[in-house]
Amino acid sequence: MADWVEAEPLISWVKPQSGTTALVQYDLPLRSRDFCTQLLEEEGVLFTPGSAMDMEGWLRIGFANSTADLQDGLARVSTFLARQSVAQTATQP
Repeated sequence: MADWVEAEPLISWVKPQSGTTALVQYDLPLRSRDFCTQLLEEEGVLFTPGSAMDMEGWLRIGFANSTADLQDGLARVSTFLARQSVAQTATQP
């Protein structure tokens, strides 16, 4: 998880000291609920929107599953983020 966060330019976090969940902040002009809904529809990955915890702009990620599943899911999130970044760049004047 830490390696993915470090390599993903649109994601930041305060690394948890223990446990199997993390809160990550993303740098996109997209509400967290919309982010999560689109991510699920487009990539089949489920996160909890920060808005459910009064933390708009953040996502809750659980990572208690197998390493292979986690790596696959995070790769799908990276694909989603890249697509969102391209779309954002295309709409800027």
